[in-house]
Amino acid sequence: MSVRILATGLTGTIGRHFGPSVGNLGIRLEDPTTNFGNSLDNCVVIHLAAAVGEALVRRDLRHSYSVNVVGAVEFARAVFRSSAERFIYVSTSHVYERQPEVMFLSESDSVLPQGQYALQKLVAEELITEVFREEPSRLTIARVFSVVHQTQPPGTLGFTIMSLLRDPKLKLNFADDERDFLSPKVIAGILVSLAQSATAPRTVNICSGTATTVRETARLLLGNESFSKIEERVIRGQSQNPRIVGNSDVLTSTIRKAGSELFAASVVDWELSRQNS
Repeated sequence: MSVRILATGLTGTIGRHFGPSVGNLGIRLEDPTTNFGNSLDNCVVIHLAAAVGEALVRRDLRHSYSVNVVGAVEFARAVFRSSAERFIYVSTSHVYERQPEVMFLSESDSVLPQGQYALQKLVAEELITEVFREEPSRLTIARVFSVVHQTQPPGTLGFTIMSLLRDPKLKLNFADDERDFLSPKVIAGILVSLAQSATAPRTVNICSGTATTVRETARLLLGNESFSKIEERVIRGQSQNPRIVGNSDVLTSTIRKAGSELFAASVVDWELSRQNS
């Protein structure tokens, strides 16, 4: 299905991978925030732009709220008033309640944000849902689980892992925590697939359903040789939130790709990044 996509946040960790994801699909990709002349009619709008991460949000709560809540809701209202086919709001798995006993978090599981970033994303989810209350089929909330890559900015797991090679005093704690890691390129591809889908769920986990420890993820990003040099500084143990892994059934039934396929594609991305660095 060929579709016109308007996406915000195209310079971010995930957004910059949209270009390669749509390159051979005949999809027209535009950023409405850089060209307000773009019509929102007859397209799928993906809203990625956000102040991301707990540290960044806490640094300036007022500014982050204006971006993550006020700005997102105002944009959603503009999309609702237009003839856009669908609005995909990109949220986070951090909105879910801390439930270490739950093996795979489903879209219907209870929410209880653990930080300011997650709280802002959940507030935006609820307000945007109200915006689309009369036409709920035009809204999809996409909850991204764990993003990791060698090129991530400071304050992210990917940056911390790569910094282990540069800073001999740095340690990586809670390495036995399990997360549902995907590469930003794979996540961008998933969002494009959702935009192409004739129908999409109201809420969908962006995940593979594959539990990977932080320790193993460090090895995948660094490669065996580099990992062996910093392994003693990858400290075993678990945090208060030892497992955050998603149930991918809704996603995989929508985009027709298995969770294992999504994780395998991420592993390839990490390997290619190592080779090209």
